[in-house]
Amino acid sequence: MKRIKLQNQIMAFILIFAATIIALLWLMQIVFFEEFYQNYTSQQITRSASRMVKRIDDQEEFNQYVQDLTINQNYCIQVFEKVDAQHFQELPLATGENASCEAIQANQDVSKLYAGALENDNELVDVEDIQLEFGGKPLDAFANMTVTNVITSKNDNTYMVIVNARLSPTSETVAASTRQLFIITWVVLAMSFIIAYLIAWTIANPIKKTNGKAKLLAQNNLDIHFDARGYMEIEELNDTLNYAVEELKKVESMRNELMANVSHDLRTPLTMITGYGEVMRDLPGENTKENIQVIIDEAQRLTQLVNNLLDLSKIQTNRQELHIAEFDITTTIQDIVNRINKMLANDGYIIEFNYSEELFVYADKERINQVVYNIVGNAIHFTGSDKKVYVNQRDEGHRVRIEITDTGKGIKKSQIPYIWDRYFKQPKKWKRQDIGTGLGLNIVKGILELHRVEYGVESEVNKGTTFFFYLDKA
Repeated sequence: MKRIKLQNQIMAFILIFAATIIALLWLMQIVFFEEFYQNYTSQQITRSASRMVKRIDDQEEFNQYVQDLTINQNYCIQVFEKVDAQHFQELPLATGENASCEAIQANQDVSKLYAGALENDNELVDVEDIQLEFGGKPLDAFANMTVTNVITSKNDNTYMVIVNARLSPTSETVAASTRQLFIITWVVLAMSFIIAYLIAWTIANPIKKTNGKAKLLAQNNLDIHFDARGYMEIEELNDTLNYAVEELKKVESMRNELMANVSHDLRTPLTMITGYGEVMRDLPGENTKENIQVIIDEAQRLTQLVNNLLDLSKIQTNRQELHIAEFDITTTIQDIVNRINKMLANDGYIIEFNYSEELFVYADKERINQVVYNIVGNAIHFTGSDKKVYVNQRDEGHRVRIEITDTGKGIKKSQIPYIWDRYFKQPKKWKRQDIGTGLGLNIVKGILELHRVEYGVESEVNKGTTFFFYLDKA
């Protein structure tokens, strides 16, 4: 399907609307004008005749009203007074001479009109086509309306009022009206085209500008600002796109930082593995257990980093599946604490686990194991000179609160919202961690959000930091 520009569509819709209105005007003018004119004139004649007969008792007022209708409305009016059952006497009226009126009135059968009015509650309305002659030549035929009213005055005199009026508009009137409509048509078309162009340009131009910059954004050009204005919707769209650009800049910065940090983490163990391997190959007597253990530890660190990157990828793409089941959270944490204490015994670190009783929770054991291990590893990295980390388990009724507390320098409140970001570091020189890969807290956040549980951080400067999360009791 061929795509059409928005500007052209808007112009087309407005012009079609204008053309439809003009077509309706021409239709009313050419097809229905005469019928409308006749209906309107018919109502006016009937109303005037009714008002006129109500004034028949006041001769002066009646004559004045008849004269006004004759002059202003071009009505042909006759008034007859009943003399006896068979005869009527026409009353003289100051209506002036009118050849058309005289011709119409000469062809009227007064007795027939009187009888017809009596049969229709003293009022008879009749329409007929009439063709008059002037100077021996026929004139244009027209519709003539005759309204006959029979009324009895207060003096018990019976009168018959006959009003004749032309219903068909004159050819001059139709011609003048058509000429006027022709001028209006061209004026409306011209104005519609101008207005359609202005409206289409006003609406489409900001969208074109936004679309142009959006194409640059698609080419990874983040040094742009969406500033097209015009109406509320486009301004809101531009504000949203500007927000998206800022977020993309943050993502790009985080991506660069992630690549730099991951590269550092990969380079360091690879360098050590390569170095120790070459030493063991080239120098006699260096093939020792200690050197081999270094290679094993660095290889394990590489494995841990790769696994964390895979876990992070699964979480971010919603491919991480949870296997929810009941398990002993107390025993799980105790095993983790014992394992880390044994691994770091030579470095002087002590992880202390405090609990009152064994509790069971309902969660994914393997993922919660990963959460605890990562948070404890983070606490070891940032704990104080006493090298102590405290793990507390608290029973809070329908759920269990797990806390991991270090004795380090704490975190400023302004930095707390960012600690869950990948490779977030406080304002100090970055250093390679002894435990973890720098992705731990970001993975922790993803796992806990998959469990839909409450979690957070409590910290004060120079008073240490406490990470906590809740799990539903089984």
